[in-house]
This record gives sequence, C-alpha cells and structure tokens, in this order.
Amino acid sequence: MKFSQEEIEMARELRRLGLKWEPSVGHYVYDENRCCQRGSPFQDRLYFILNYQRFMSHIGGVERFKEVMLWLPTWHEAREILRSLGVSDEKVAHRLQDCEALENRNELMVLYEMIAQSLPGHGVKDD
Repeated sequence: MKFSQEEIEMARELRRLGLKWEPSVGHYVYDENRCCQRGSPFQDRLYFILNYQRFMSHIGGVERFKEVMLWLPTWHEAREILRSLGVSDEKVAHRLQDCEALENRNELMVLYEMIAQSLPGHGVKDD
C-alpha cells in the first residue's frame, strides 16, 4: 500500500475538519511525529495496525495514538465514511466518472475530497 503526499495532506485536512476515528486493526496510519523507531515495510512513516495492543502501548495509549498518528483511510474505508455521511453510491460513481478518477489514477483522492465536502466542519456540500 502506498499513499501519495497529496493524499496524506488531504487526510490531515479531514482530521482538521473533524473526521472521527477510532484506531482499529487493519488501519493504515502515518507517523507524523516519528514515534516509531522501527522502519516501515511500506513507505517512510507509514504503518499498518496489526498488533493493536502492542501498537497502543508503544505509543502511550489510544488517545495519544490518535494525537500523534494520522489515519489514512483506504478506498473501502473512504466509501464507508461517505455512506455514513449520507453520500449515495450513485453520487460517488458520478463524481468518479466526471473527474475521470480511474483514468487519472486519483480515485482515493477524489473520495477524500468528497468526504471533506460532506463533513459538517466544511460548511459547503457539493451537490
């Protein structure tokens, strides 16, 4: 799994806009504060939560983990978030097609942008 710098920046914006997150096994996180001493098997500072208890205790608990780690939702997680925000699958499909996201290889970024536009902290909904 690899995330672009643009996707990482957009994930920061999602956090700023108030996207709620509870760390869970299977989540990808970006170590913004270089808390992990071991190198990542993915890309620099990108980790996958596999051993939840060990990860939480290493960082200092769940609340501290949420402060120092940035959640990078996968495509599937982004779709779940959009559904929970009331964005229909049809609307997502149209946006991806209109933006030529598959051809441009930026589908995840478009999903992140749609999440940002749908969060209450954004203030504007794109219909």
